[in-house]
Amino acid sequence: MARAYDTWDFLDRMNFNPDGSMKPKYKQRLLNKGMSSSDIAFVEGQKRNEVRLFEEREQRYVERYGIPFSEWEKQGRMSQAELESRQRKAIRNGEEISSLPMDIDPDDYYDQVGS
Repeated sequence: MARAYDTWDFLDRMNFNPDGSMKPKYKQRLLNKGMSSSDIAFVEGQKRNEVRLFEEREQRYVERYGIPFSEWEKQGRMSQAELESRQRKAIRNGEEISSLPMDIDPDDYYDQVGS
């Protein structure tokens, strides 16, 4: 499953840990620039909240649809041809019908796998 960290830009990755906590070097840099400790804590809290919300959304999609939101979103960006190719490969490999990337009629599935 993807992490919020995987969606961050270079600066966020450089300044924050995957759990949303601020890296000590960045925290010190902000203090040196004159930012108050409470403002730093607020920024860090926002990033932690972003991570928490991302993880909750991923879990909610897994529970409801059997696939994490990030994977669903990535599939939405795939072309239909890519999805069909992926489906054919999964069928050839004998994947269970429930794990296929696209819906398929059970009769068609069993005709293709020969069972």
